[in-house]
Amino acid sequence: MTHSTVRRILSLACRLPAVRVAAPRTPVVLLYHGVPQRPRNPVCGAVFEAHVMSLKQHFELVSPEAITRRRASLEAPRVLLTFDDGFRNNAEVVAPILRKHAVPALFFVSSRHATTGRYLWFSYLIALEESFRGAGFSFRGTFFDMSIGRRRGSVRQLRSILLELRPHPAAMYAAIDRELPRLDEFVSEDERNDRYAGMTSGQVAALAADPLFSIGVHTVDHPFLTKCEPTELARQIAENRSWIEMATGRRCDTIAYPSGDYDSAVLDYCRRVGLVSGYAVATRLNSRSPLEVSRIGIYSDSLDVLQFKVHWAHRLRTVGLPIG
Repeated sequence: MTHSTVRRILSLACRLPAVRVAAPRTPVVLLYHGVPQRPRNPVCGAVFEAHVMSLKQHFELVSPEAITRRRASLEAPRVLLTFDDGFRNNAEVVAPILRKHAVPALFFVSSRHATTGRYLWFSYLIALEESFRGAGFSFRGTFFDMSIGRRRGSVRQLRSILLELRPHPAAMYAAIDRELPRLDEFVSEDERNDRYAGMTSGQVAALAADPLFSIGVHTVDHPFLTKCEPTELARQIAENRSWIEMATGRRCDTIAYPSGDYDSAVLDYCRRVGLVSGYAVATRLNSRSPLEVSRIGIYSDSLDVLQFKVHWAHRLRTVGLPIG
């Protein structure tokens, strides 16, 4: 029996009231990223609205304040929606859908790409793989072949090189900005705004002013925090937090670790500066701390996969099975 068949059976079983007993008692936290209007991503605006409608039909959608509350065994499972990175489409596509259906959400916003013409490093690599039109380019003495058969491997090789540059992430961004093809040379303005640009401070403020929404720290540049020197770790969090608090006029005490990357030193720093909740992907230290909230990534347009993950992903994780 294939994984897809198993998921289909289990997702159908989700509709049985008795299955609620086996579902998690505390809220399941779902993780979305960019949700563009145009259907280039598996989860575009139309797909996301279908997700929201399905979730509302089968589950109770809650705010972050409910994260520790346990439901009764036969109550509907609870779900919290979170969005990482702070793409402009979160403000322009996601937020109107959530308002339409009165659904709360928590947005984690990186501040680098709030500036026009600046992009997060992984956005640049995605755009390079999908949209670069040349035969290739040279970087530090190596030619990166961007022909159809070699393109993915070339971008993967470039990613590995960039992530090893030190200091992280400053050297990586310097290389992207000064030595590699410019994103705005091969991606149209409409596409940049729909998929790669970040929210402006004004858009962050508008989200925070809505009682449905909360804003959290996601660092300035979306680095791997465990690759950062201690002073850079502190800067990434402190400057992003200050930018959010200035934009929103509210204290910010929640963080999501970029790429789910953290260690005990990261958690210790977050505690010292008064961050009280932290959202991971899979937990790494299993400390049962509020700074290690696990989440389930949503990358498929399938409603069956969505319901399957809400009901069963926590159980598959406990036995080490993949849930992507």
